[in-house]
Amino acid sequence: METRMAASDLGEAACRGEDPELFFPVTETGPGARQAARARAVCARCPVISACLAYAVDNGLTDGVFGGLTGSERRRLIRVGSAA
Repeated sequence: METRMAASDLGEAACRGEDPELFFPVTETGPGARQAARARAVCARCPVISACLAYAVDNGLTDGVFGGLTGSERRRLIRVGSAA
């Protein structure tokens, strides 16, 4: 089921005004892991983190940090949820 984020959510997002590249590290190791950690720190202070994560999961976004999780973390979350 594809979902959209509400305009009000986008307006409140902590990532608004941040460089979008921050949320798309090339790798999840080494410098990419540090970049992902910086992106997660932005997500940690975000009032719409849950809506962002739901958007990424519902739309099958496989790359980037959304809702405080990397693509591999979201895939793991989906696998665990599917197994339950």
